Amino acid sequence: MTNEELCESIAGVISGYRNNEFGVYDAHHVKRWIEQFEVHERSIVLKETNKILKNNFITQKLFNNFIESAISSPKIAGNDKNSFWQNVSILEIQKNGDSQKELNELFCAQLKDEYEVINPINKASNEFIYLDDFIFSGNRLYNDLQTWLTEKAPSKCSITIITIGWYVYGQYNTENRLNKLLKNIDKNIDIKFRSFERFRLENRLSGINRSEVFWPTSCIESVDEIQSYLESKDYAPKFRVPNGIKNRVFSRTRREEYEKIILKYGIKILGFSRNNNKMVKPLGYHFFNEIGFGSTMFSFRNCPNNNPLVFWWGDPEAPAHRPFSKWYPLMQRNTYEN
Repeated sequence: MTNEELCESIAGVISGYRNNEFGVYDAHHVKRWIEQFEVHERSIVLKETNKILKNNFITQKLFNNFIESAISSPKIAGNDKNSFWQNVSILEIQKNGDSQKELNELFCAQLKDEYEVINPINKASNEFIYLDDFIFSGNRLYNDLQTWLTEKAPSKCSITIITIGWYVYGQYNTENRLNKLLKNIDKNIDIKFRSFERFRLENRLSGINRSEVFWPTSCIESVDEIQSYLESKDYAPKFRVPNGIKNRVFSRTRREEYEKIILKYGIKILGFSRNNNKMVKPLGYHFFNEIGFGSTMFSFRNCPNNNPLVFWWGDPEAPAHRPFSKWYPLMQRNTYEN
């Protein structure tokens, strides 16, 4: 495919993003984004971005299918679905953002249509559902549930955490932390996780060479800007080693170069502001990793801040003297300058 065709293809995936809140995401929009990269880099960036979006962009249709699957699943509702859904409580306890509220509205509308369930949000019950779209690090999920489990949860109940998918380490670490918390507060609470298996993505250190996040190889050390950044952070990353195994997210032939380019420009973006939040990293928000989380998941609702900065950082409406005016995003977020 030519670059023009790739711009059309990407636009076809992200068209209608956030109901066009940030404008029309057509091929011209994608072209404006890609022209910020050097000419010799554009083909690789377009080809790999197109591949990722084709596989990992959660469309509204996919989310609706997710809701239908969750409501009809015997693994969630058991054999007597009507009794379960009539008595279940849908938790709405997120402390930051409106994502859970928006998802709950869609979920509850479907419940009303199928089972005539009215107002199941935060009602008294022994069966609870915590709904979110994806687990990245799991920190938000844990912080939300920590308060609720400690202060409001019954001494005996069941909670099912339902997401479209998760990063494997994020889910694993969150489940361990929640189980440890339950031992400390002495409550008999059963916690289950449910998601689509196809959206359980590898990001454990033990799976580094088959990882499904941006996880660069040692080739990045050849780029002066990247090496200077690593030295300034006194950071020695664990590098991925190419193994030739087919990856669900990246291509085998372009991945190394693609990761190097995306990291280089993430560092460039960080340089636009002198007062970055310590969580803001070139490959996406992360507390510990100085390079960043490196998420490869996207959604019709939002571009996660765990994704590399090149995809979401910036605001074309920002005044020319502000840092956000210095980069044109592919999928803009509602956010504040750092």
